[in-house]
Amino acid sequence: MLRENSCEVSDSEDGDFSPNQDSSSEDEETVEVNGFQVLPSQETLVSEMFKKHPDLTSNFDLKNQQLKNAYMDVLLDLNETLSQSTKKLSLVDLDKAESTLFDLTRAGLKVCWLRQKLDEAYVKKEKQRVSGARIRELEEQVKKRKLTLSDLETDLKKEKAAALNFSFE
Repeated sequence: MLRENSCEVSDSEDGDFSPNQDSSSEDEETVEVNGFQVLPSQETLVSEMFKKHPDLTSNFDLKNQQLKNAYMDVLLDLNETLSQSTKKLSLVDLDKAESTLFDLTRAGLKVCWLRQKLDEAYVKKEKQRVSGARIRELEEQVKKRKLTLSDLETDLKKEKAAALNFSFE
């Protein structure tokens, strides 16, 4: 026995499901670069990306222009994130970047260079973590040794004072 799929849909009062037409992004001028509509401020970056990585979209076959543009926006955001100093990036940022990279790869984009940047960022982050832990460990050792030295200096002063008292007797 087949069951029909039923979905409850909450209609707006006028029954219109179209997106809000007041979108400011639709008003912005765009330029076409390798089949993607990008902002003029992004044109050089996207062009350079395609020059360095000509196979970037060889397995990417979306027909919907808005989806293509959305993927490009995500790709540009990811590239910007991975271009930041690892000191500014948290492990959560890197994990989000890895998830995004996975999605871009599944969509058919060839983003090996971003995988390499992400892997390098993880390695740097780990080195920073280890270095920070070592620094904290050394600082703790210095603090303990300063306390020990202070105690020794106090003991030395007491011994000198006692020795002076014995010599005057």
